[in-house]
This record gives sequence, C-alpha cells and structure tokens, in this order.
Amino acid sequence: MSEEEQFVECCTHGKQQATYVCQHIVQSLRDGKPRGFWSAEPEPGDERPDSWCSACEDKVNSTGGEWNDESEEFAGVTLLCGACYDRAKNMNRNN
Repeated sequence: MSEEEQFVECCTHGKQQATYVCQHIVQSLRDGKPRGFWSAEPEPGDERPDSWCSACEDKVNSTGGEWNDESEEFAGVTLLCGACYDRAKNMNRNN
C-alpha cells in the first residue's frame, strides 16, 4: 500500500490512518449498539488491524473457520479513519 493509501480524510477527525472494519461495526457508531470487536493480530507499525463484530466472527466459524466469499460478503468491509476505529473499538469490545 502506498503512503497516500494509508491515510483517509475524515470529515470529523481530518487526516487519519485508514482502517478497515465490518459494516456492523460502522453501524454501531451510528446506533450506539455494541456488537463485539474481533481483530487480526496487530503488527509493528499497524496497531489498528482489520476488525469485525461478533456476528461476523460467528459467520466465519460457521463457514469453515476461514474468511471466504460468503463471510466477506456478510462483513461488508468498510473504510474508517483511525480515530473512528478507536471509538468503535472502545464501544464494541465490551460486548
């Protein structure tokens, strides 16, 4: 990923790290309903790994335990800025 692709311009937080989460986590930011928070392992330089909700985790587990076309379609991966990601993580991880 190029340096420019690693950032997104958020209308609330300005220039932030680009992060990816499932559509259900984005929905939780809209409606305030926690949905759980699962993530890939953080890597050096990426403390905000791709993340998904408990429903997506259940979907992955019900389709063989690996991400596939069906579970990825269910997840509807969406771009979030780093500050929105942090807010979503804090709100959802206690579910």
